Amino acid sequence: MAGATSQAARALKVAELSAKIFGNTFNPTGARTGNYILRQNFRGEHIVRYYPSERDLALGKVPRLSRLMGVKMYDPEEMDRLNVVEKRRERGKGAPKKGQGKRAELGKKKR
Repeated sequence: MAGATSQAARALKVAELSAKIFGNTFNPTGARTGNYILRQNFRGEHIVRYYPSERDLALGKVPRLSRLMGVKMYDPEEMDRLNVVEKRRERGKGAPKKGQGKRAELGKKKR
């Protein structure tokens, strides 16, 4: 029996030295260390680039704020959108007035 414990201790010592030589972590109990998370590449830079900065968000509100103040600003994207909406409305493809949609028509037929 004494020989089995010395062999187990020797195997642990060999595993510890092997981990030290090859740069691995020695974890004889198998406890969770979170080492796999620490080995992953850092994602912070990608996340920072994904979300717009506060300055960009503030600049997005400028045309809307200027309209509320009565100052006319030229926003080409908004002008294009308004032109598309107007053309659709001319063809009868625009949104119906409030209370005159499909649902309202169904209610009138039942009465």
